[in-house]
This record gives sequence, C-alpha cells and structure tokens, in this order.
Amino acid sequence: MIRIVRSEFFERFILFLILIQSILLALENPLTNPNSVFKKFLNISDLVITSFFALEVLLKIISTGFLFNGKLSYLRSGENGMDFLVTTISVLSIVITSGKLKVVKVFRLVRVLRPLRIITKNKGLKIAIQALFMAVPSIINVLIVTMLFYIIFGIIGVNYFKGTFFYCNFSNAFDMSVLTVTKYDCLNYGGEWVNKD
Repeated sequence: MIRIVRSEFFERFILFLILIQSILLALENPLTNPNSVFKKFLNISDLVITSFFALEVLLKIISTGFLFNGKLSYLRSGENGMDFLVTTISVLSIVITSGKLKVVKVFRLVRVLRPLRIITKNKGLKIAIQALFMAVPSIINVLIVTMLFYIIFGIIGVNYFKGTFFYCNFSNAFDMSVLTVTKYDCLNYGGEWVNKD
C-alpha cells in the first residue's frame, strides 16, 4: 500500500515538473540578456528539473533494466525511449557549454516533446488521441473535398471580380472618373489605374 502511494506521489511530482518545465520553456527568449537575473533563474531551474528527470530515468533503468531484461526493459517502451532521448539531450546540453559546440544547445528544443508523457499517464486523453489518429484518413478525405470547393469558389470569385476593384485616380482637381469606364479610358485622359486596398 505504501509502495503504491509513493509511486503515485512520484508520478504526480514528475507531471508537476513537466508542467513547470513547459511554462519555463515558454518563457525562454533568445533576446533575453544572458547576464540578467531572469536568465540565471531559467538556467538554474533547468538544471534542477533536468536533474530530477535524470534521477527518474536512472531509477527506472535500475528497477527494470536497460534493454535486454525481457519485455519490461526500460527502452522496450516507446514513451521511455522518448523520455530517455529528451533527458540525455538535456543533460548533454547542460554539460557541454563550450563556445565551439553551441550546436548542442539547438537540440534542447527536443524538451518540447516532454509534455507528451502526460498523454500516457491519462487514459481518457490516451483514448482521445488514439481516436484522433484513427480519424486522420477520414479527415484527409474531407479536407480534400473542402479544398476542391475552395478552389471552385476561388475561380468563380476571380472571374466575377476581376478588375472591378480598380478605379481611375486623377492628380488634377476635377473628377473625370465619371467619364472613364475602362482602364484604357482612364489612361487616355491622363489618369492612373489603381487597385483598391
């Protein structure tokens, strides 16, 4: 009983950390001053949260085995594989801070995939996502039919409205737009054929 309560508390704590990391990831800005207090806070919080995720990965590997301990091994699960990849890249981006290997910092964007773990923990959300993936072929068919209607109405609109939004603009004081009917009338009277915004 105590083991189940600890496991539930640990899972809720990890989900809370995922929420906090998602918020902090949204607050990151490349234009922020690197010497500001806010940037230092983001770096320290990233270090702490990544440490917790690395500890979680390490504990799961110790408890289930890494790869070759049967079907319950850590990397045999897709969600664990994704989590291992995200955590490894996060740890590497924190450890490697030299100026020559700044490319590693780009891979920190993989942290955006971490909130996908919430889907695996919530069964209702997991069913909804699976239903969405099963509906994708039907959605694509509806999208194709809708795009055909958009193309048809676009062609009709271009044929119906072509040239009707143009008007004749005269630089002189009197209005000769009454005399001009077409583009060529406007140009013959010295006007400028202009399209409305």
